Amino acid sequence: MLFRSATSLILAKAVKDIEYDLILCGKQGVDDDAAQVGPSLAEMLNIPHVSVITRLELSDDNKKVILHREVEDGTEVIETTLPALFTCQKGLNEPRLPSLKGIMSAKKKEIRDVNSETLGLRGEEIGLTGSKTEVIALLLPPQRKGGRIIKGEPKECVIELVKLLREEAKVI
Repeated sequence: MLFRSATSLILAKAVKDIEYDLILCGKQGVDDDAAQVGPSLAEMLNIPHVSVITRLELSDDNKKVILHREVEDGTEVIETTLPALFTCQKGLNEPRLPSLKGIMSAKKKEIRDVNSETLGLRGEEIGLTGSKTEVIALLLPPQRKGGRIIKGEPKECVIELVKLLREEAKVI
């Protein structure tokens, strides 16, 4: 069974009849950090997806895209076809102010007003009842204990540090 979020279901229903080449989503939500909406939306739309991209280059014919994403030891380069969905890492683009022409043309664009009824969704598919996950609590990490400064000659400090890491912290 495909895991889906209520949010991705709503978005999938809203865009299924729209012609698109590219869907960009944020890397993760600010509410639960789950990072599930973009990938599950792509699965519902049956299109390729790549998560956490840092660079995007379209081919000359606009049929393929080359993506970059940071991995532990460098940069991974991926090529895929369009249409596709990508979740974006901070810094992917440089924001710029829109031109007056752009502002005026945006005013003329149609804004579709949709609701659960027009999307054909039942009440149990959306909202908290439609969600497969629930945030129980968001907590700050425990307060850190004060650090310890080891004074003396570097060689003596290293010996003392290794001793403390082994005997007190038990990390080595």
